[in-house]
Amino acid sequence: MSRGACRVPEAISDTGPILHLHEIGRLEALAPVAPLIFPNRVWKELRQRGLERSSLEGAGLDLTVVDVEGSGWERFLSNPEPGLQPADAQVFLLAEESRFEALVLTDDLVLRRRLEAHGATVVGSVGILIRAHASGRLLRNEFERSMESLLEESSLHLSRAFRAYVRKLLADLVQ
Repeated sequence: MSRGACRVPEAISDTGPILHLHEIGRLEALAPVAPLIFPNRVWKELRQRGLERSSLEGAGLDLTVVDVEGSGWERFLSNPEPGLQPADAQVFLLAEESRFEALVLTDDLVLRRRLEAHGATVVGSVGILIRAHASGRLLRNEFERSMESLLEESSLHLSRAFRAYVRKLLADLVQ
C-alpha cells in the first residue's frame, strides 16, 4: 500500500465514482488516492464512456489496471452472484484479495453492501467530495457547486430520500 504525504491507502475503483466525478469536472478530488486500481472490466467500461488514461492522469490520478484472473474469477463465471455485474465482481475479488483492507470506491449499493458485510471501507462519489472538502482540496463554494452538480447533472442514481439526506448533510457541513 502506498503511504506518501497527504495520501490515503490504495483504492480499488468501480466505474461509478470515476464516471460521476468526470461528469461534473471533479476528477482531481481523487488525486490523494494512490494508487487507484481498476480491474480490467471497469477499465473497459470507463474507456467505452470516453475516459482515457491521459485524462485521468491529467487530473493527477496515479492509476493501475489489473487483469482479474484465477480461481475467484472462474468461480464467479461459473456461479454469478445475483445483482453483481462482472465489473463489480472484479472489484469485489480485488478487495477480497486485499483482505478487504483496501479502500473501495463504488456507487453501486449491491456491491457496497457485500463489501461492508466483509468489513471493507467503501466510499462513493458523495463521500469523495466530502473528503475533498474536509481536507481543503475543495473550497466551500466549489464543494457546494460540486455536490449540487453531482445530484442534478451527473448520471448518479440516488433515491429521493438519500438526496434529501445529502442536502441536509451539505447544509450542516458548510455552516
